[in-house]
Amino acid sequence: MNGQTNCPSMGSSWQPAAITDAADQKWYKPIISVNADNSGNRHVYKAFRFSRGLLGNYFRFLASHEFRMLRKVEHLDFTPDQVSRPSDPSPTIHYRLIEGRPVKEIAAGKGVPHNFFSRLFSDVKTLHQHGVAHMDLGNSGNILVSGRGDPAIIDFGSAIPLSWLPSSVQSWACRKDILGVLKLWHRFDSESMPLFLQHYYQSNYRKNIYTPTRFLKALRRWVTSGAGAEDLSGVATVISVFFGLLVLVSFT
Repeated sequence: MNGQTNCPSMGSSWQPAAITDAADQKWYKPIISVNADNSGNRHVYKAFRFSRGLLGNYFRFLASHEFRMLRKVEHLDFTPDQVSRPSDPSPTIHYRLIEGRPVKEIAAGKGVPHNFFSRLFSDVKTLHQHGVAHMDLGNSGNILVSGRGDPAIIDFGSAIPLSWLPSSVQSWACRKDILGVLKLWHRFDSESMPLFLQHYYQSNYRKNIYTPTRFLKALRRWVTSGAGAEDLSGVATVISVFFGLLVLVSFT
């Protein structure tokens, strides 16, 4: 563990096997592909679109940041492991695929496994003890149900190292993660949620309306009154990415 944290007590040849449909994907989103090596082991290959100029530097920073966060926690049972980056300066990252499905899909079918969210709650506390806050656990796509029914946490692009932060900010980051777990627990399996956690969630959870994207959408609606909004979408995207860069740089 790198430093104390102040959280509340609460060589292969690649053969493409699957790839995300990049045709309709936003330009700032990474392209995710799943590849199999000669032994049949499957790995995630995450690549950003730009590698040169200012955008290339920004995306290399994102890839490098996620790589560092994953390396801090890859030894845990519920995070991706075998993390690597290519020797060239391209904005890419590789790690072993966790075989599983998003919790939202599982909940819509037969329901989540018994004690799933209590185990996830415990795993997030373990994550904090190893010096990392994920910062996007309220996104159901970042929580997988493995083939054995265990929780798994993916996508550490927004994660931050707790040991670099003042104690008050550490507490805020840990609380944000906990509330993200409680949000999903309340949404998908509220009957198994202890009463004291329900009270904590209802008393403390607030929908985040202060993200750059949401702010710019509201501003665009106010300026245009719904007319010509598409003309400003590209500008909004660029400004949102810029704000995202400022936030990430502030933690490094």
